[in-house]
Amino acid sequence: MFPELNFPPPTPKLKIESNQIWNVLEKLWLKYTPEEYVRQHLILFLHHHRNFPLEAMVMERKISVGLTTKRFDLLVYQKAKPLILVECKAPGVALSQKTLDQIGRYNLSLDVPYLILTNGLQHVVLKKEDVGWKSCDDFPCYL
Repeated sequence: MFPELNFPPPTPKLKIESNQIWNVLEKLWLKYTPEEYVRQHLILFLHHHRNFPLEAMVMERKISVGLTTKRFDLLVYQKAKPLILVECKAPGVALSQKTLDQIGRYNLSLDVPYLILTNGLQHVVLKKEDVGWKSCDDFPCYL
């Protein structure tokens, strides 16, 4: 139920008996889902290993994508400007072109310089270049 993910410690707090996971950003217990497990791991990783303040992250906010309204998984700010848009998938969901297209559509509204796709086992980090996107070997750090 709680797979080993490709993130260093710390790990999210869990209440196994009630199937809940601690949301470190909103400071409340949420129903455990595999996708939420990945998201909370990533939040802790960005905070503890890339020095992003928890206050610089927001999750599940509505954005307009064309004529529809969608929700992004995580948006990370640096100096009050959006820096990273994140799409989290459950560990059993492969990262694919469909996932990349999804985050690309969301980014049309936000225009951030970094995109992160993760299922907790694999991570794709992309940086916006003058022309297109470049794959990065590591996650950005807070400056």
